[in-house]
Amino acid sequence: MQQLTEQVKLFGNGYFNYYVVGREEAALIECGTSAGAEIFARQWEALEDKPDIKYIVVLHSHFDHVCGIPILKELFPAALVVGSSTAQKILSKEKAMASAFKSDRFVGESYLKAGFISELPRVAECGPIAVDAVVGEGDHLLLGDNLKLDILEAPGHSACSLAIYLESEQIMFASDAAGYKTGPGEISPVFFQDYDSYIATLNRFQSLPIRILAMAHGDVFKGDEVKQYLEETVKAAEEGFAFIKAALEAGEDDDEVGKKVFERYFKGGMAYYPPDIMYSTMKLLVLNVKSKL
Repeated sequence: MQQLTEQVKLFGNGYFNYYVVGREEAALIECGTSAGAEIFARQWEALEDKPDIKYIVVLHSHFDHVCGIPILKELFPAALVVGSSTAQKILSKEKAMASAFKSDRFVGESYLKAGFISELPRVAECGPIAVDAVVGEGDHLLLGDNLKLDILEAPGHSACSLAIYLESEQIMFASDAAGYKTGPGEISPVFFQDYDSYIATLNRFQSLPIRILAMAHGDVFKGDEVKQYLEETVKAAEEGFAFIKAALEAGEDDDEVGKKVFERYFKGGMAYYPPDIMYSTMKLLVLNVKSKL
C-alpha cells in the first residue's frame, strides 16, 4: 500500500492498481480481476486504519476491470457497485460474463505461475454482476470530509468508459482511457471503441488541471510527468493509427495487420492476459482505423 495523498491510498501489484479515496467514508476505484482482488484483499487486511467503503466504482466493463467484484463485495457487502448505464447492461449478460470469467481464470493462472499469488482465486467463475447505481457525465459521488468525486464520460477505449476527477487534489482516475504503458517509452494505444473519441478524451484530460494521473495499469504520474505522459499517449495513438493505415493501404488484409499490431503492442502487463483475447482487441484497432479510411 502507498499513501499517494492525504485522501488517496494506492493498492495492487503495479500491473493493476486499486485506489481507496477517503479517510472516513471511502470509494474503491477499480475492481480488477479475481487474482488482483485477492492481492488487494491481503493488503487491505494488513491496513490498520480502514475507512468505510461506501462505493465500489467500475470505470469500464472489460474483464480485467470487473471480475474482481465478487471478491470485493465479500469484503464490502454494504458498498454500492457504481458504473455507467452501458456497463450495467454488459455486466447483466450471462454470456458476456461467462466469457469474462474464462479470461479471468487465465489471468489467475498467469499470476500463480509468476508468484504474485500462492493459490488460484477462490472465485473461479460467476454469472451476471449487479451494478447498483448508474452514473454518467456531470454526476458525482459524495464522501465524508466533504470529498466530491466528479464523474466524467471518457469514451474511446470503450463505450462504457468513465473517469473520476477529484478536484480538491487535482487527481484524475483515468482507468484505460489514457493508454496503457507497457514499458519504458512504450505506450499501447487502446482505442478499442473509436479513435476520434479516444483522442478527444485525451485532449479533455490535457485541458484540466491534473496534478496526479492515476492509471489502472502501471505507473502513477505526478507533476510535470502528467503533461509529458498525456502528450506521449496522443503521439502513440497517432503513430499507431498511421502504422495500421499504412499497412491497410499497402493491401494487407485485416488479419495480417492484426498480427503486426499484436506483435508490436502485446507486451508488459498484457502478457498475463489470454493471447487470443488480446489479439481480438488488437483487431479492433485495425477495424477502427479501417472505418476512417
